Amino acid sequence: MRARNTAPSTARTAGTTARTALAALGAALLLAACGTGPHSTPVPGAPAGPALVTAGPEVRPATGAAAEQAARVAAAWPGSAARQAWERGYYPLDAPEEWLPAGAFHSGADKAAYLEGRFDLRAALPVSVADTAEVRFADGGSLVLPQRSAKDAYDWLTRAAGTCHADCDARLTVTAVRPGSATVTTSRGRATIPTWEFTVTGYDEPFRYPAVLPQQPPAAPDPSPTWSGDGLPAVLRQVSADGLVLTAGVAFGCATVDPGTVYETDQAVVLIGRATPRTLGPNQVCDASLTMAPVEFRLARPLGTRVVLGLADGRPQIPVPTGGFAK
Repeated sequence: MRARNTAPSTARTAGTTARTALAALGAALLLAACGTGPHSTPVPGAPAGPALVTAGPEVRPATGAAAEQAARVAAAWPGSAARQAWERGYYPLDAPEEWLPAGAFHSGADKAAYLEGRFDLRAALPVSVADTAEVRFADGGSLVLPQRSAKDAYDWLTRAAGTCHADCDARLTVTAVRPGSATVTTSRGRATIPTWEFTVTGYDEPFRYPAVLPQQPPAAPDPSPTWSGDGLPAVLRQVSADGLVLTAGVAFGCATVDPGTVYETDQAVVLIGRATPRTLGPNQVCDASLTMAPVEFRLARPLGTRVVLGLADGRPQIPVPTGGFAK
């Protein structure tokens, strides 16, 4: 018989998890930000955001005090209560916020309408009686978690409604909304999760969205490692299809963000951001505000089911995309 566990209602939206991580990161780095100088290249077409710092073809292993801190973080993971929770819960490693159909988009106008939430709903949104959803793992186990409603998915889809930067008359029409499923990689292997499938006029395949949200990542191992202060913490955002390149957010103030370094074991990966202080001229002042720069980190081998741990707190991370990165 398939094992079945009922998980507590601890799921949070991806946005809440991201805000929590960024708040902690900002508090840790705010004072350090004032000692350096700002420098970044805006992303074309994006509002004053820093450019992606690419990983390059070579792996950049961690060195010095940052490597020692990362080693402490990785060593605290095996046998910890956090690891046990990680291996029993639903923590997706590659589940996107959306699955676009093949060929999307048919035109620039369609893409603009999609990104700016200009939809006409011509179908009823399904309403679940149970308000729960089942995640089924390849090992035969399952978890019952709070369901993300079709309305919540549609609200997310139209979150930017009312804005317009191009092709303002273009709109997309939703003609049907049905339950579906998708297979994703999680901290305990492959899993099948429920989705909502939105049929849009002009597209042969549906636009799909998760009908269940990740659980809140477990707390850091106890006792948690003490941050040495060398290197910058990175917040995981995305894992490449081949698992070799991780994209993370690195907070910086008055500095130039450099390529990051990585610390790897057979069970864990720790990402370490790097930045070079900028020399200020006699009439220049430091901007104490922090900006998140997207940075790529290349691994020596695919991430697989290894956990990504925070440099400062040792907490496991799941990819949490944010609107601040270029699409």
